[in-house]
Amino acid sequence: MQKLAIRLGAGFFIILIGFLVLRSSVLDWTIIPPGYTGIKVNRLVDRGITPEDVITGFVFFNPVQTSIIVYPTFVQRVIWTHDLKEGNPVNEELSFNTKDSVPVNLDVAVSYMLDAKKAPDFYIKFRADRIESFTHGYLRDTARNVVVAVGSEYTFDEINGTRKEEFLGRIEKEVNARLASFGVSIQQFGLVGSLRPPQSLQEAVNAKTKAIQDSIRAENEVRAAQAEAKKRVAIAEGEAAANRVLASSLNDRLLAWERLKLQRTAIEKWDGQMPSVMGGQGNGMLFNIPAVGNK
Repeated sequence: MQKLAIRLGAGFFIILIGFLVLRSSVLDWTIIPPGYTGIKVNRLVDRGITPEDVITGFVFFNPVQTSIIVYPTFVQRVIWTHDLKEGNPVNEELSFNTKDSVPVNLDVAVSYMLDAKKAPDFYIKFRADRIESFTHGYLRDTARNVVVAVGSEYTFDEINGTRKEEFLGRIEKEVNARLASFGVSIQQFGLVGSLRPPQSLQEAVNAKTKAIQDSIRAENEVRAAQAEAKKRVAIAEGEAAANRVLASSLNDRLLAWERLKLQRTAIEKWDGQMPSVMGGQGNGMLFNIPAVGNK
């Protein structure tokens, strides 16, 4: 009985070792983390990819026959710019000619997402093992072509002024339309910095902008001067009106009453001494002093 148990244990051990050896040589495994989706791709048979080949979580696969392609399904962001310190260390700016034949360079930032349900269609279309290949390949080419097509319908003054948002909105809408069939949706398409026309035109634009600003400032100064002048006129008119009211209120009786008040005040203050300088009634005396000896 003991020998049988030993034999069974040894047999189980051999089977376990064989399974581990077989697994290590034939099977492999990986984990598809949250925010990503995986696709099982048959290396030996070009039969395409089906929705059943989309995988997530903990996955076993045969590395000889099958490869696992993993794509992120969260928002991806890319910047194409002439600045070697931002994005890739190469000049990736986009260029186009406007309706009035002005060559323009621009830097853009693009955000997009991949729909996990359409990952098979995406792989069949691009055969990209890494999504970066799509980002800096097909996506950039599509964006550049759309920018060229849409930009040719606007003058430089339009896209550099009141129609800039319309211009960018049309580009985003058109890029979205071209990518939607294989599960890519543009979340945002925007400028990084400002449009860059030729230097000579940029100087002309700056001069025009300065002239407009100077004109606005001059108009504001004129309005301020006019407002100040109106204020002074209003004050003067108010004072004149007040003076007219005051003058109209000073009738003969009121003036006589004021004279009497002044004479009364002078009498109350007189100390009984004769003034050293005397004059007649026409010389400004407030009252008459009787002559000495008269009764």
